[in-house]
Amino acid sequence: YLNLIGPGGLRRSYSMANAPQADGRLEFFIRRVAGGAMSDYWFQRAAPGDLLRIDGPRGSFYLRPPAGRDLVLLATGTGIAPIKALLDALVATVAADAAAAPRSIHLLWGGRQPADLFWTPACAGLPLVYTPVLSRAGSEWHCARGHVQQVLLQGWPDLTQAEVYACGSSAMLATAEQALLAAGLPARRFHADAFVSSAP
Repeated sequence: YLNLIGPGGLRRSYSMANAPQADGRLEFFIRRVAGGAMSDYWFQRAAPGDLLRIDGPRGSFYLRPPAGRDLVLLATGTGIAPIKALLDALVATVAADAAAAPRSIHLLWGGRQPADLFWTPACAGLPLVYTPVLSRAGSEWHCARGHVQQVLLQGWPDLTQAEVYACGSSAMLATAEQALLAAGLPARRFHADAFVSSAP
């Protein structure tokens, strides 16, 4: 992730939503927060040519060697950003070396309402299974309901070859790690990037 410092020293942390690019371009998924100072800047005042300072990159959320693994990707809200970056990296890795391909990739992305799932995964050449999950869906929703870690455990009998990457709220990460380790996920195969809400 990066710390972006805007006008007046306003600072927020954002995970990159793309793998490293030859042109150095960075992509972010930024949620609009009512009354948020940085949201006000991004959605009301930001203009091409504005001076922003960048502090980073930071963190340890990166793709480990995927060959032969069952990759499990868990995300909630804009926590999909670093998961998308991992998928970008996987596409490039497998394109360069087919032997590096994971055995399977399962992405579970959760939100409250359908509008929260604002991006559509498209990963050519990867064995990706995508499960959208909503916790507060109405009767029109016919996909998975609940929390991403619960949905995963309902349909995944064997975690011994899994490598889990999870990004979202601290509460989701804590409960997911505890539940998956108890269900047989080997120690040190749970990698997390916690999102912490900033004060307005």
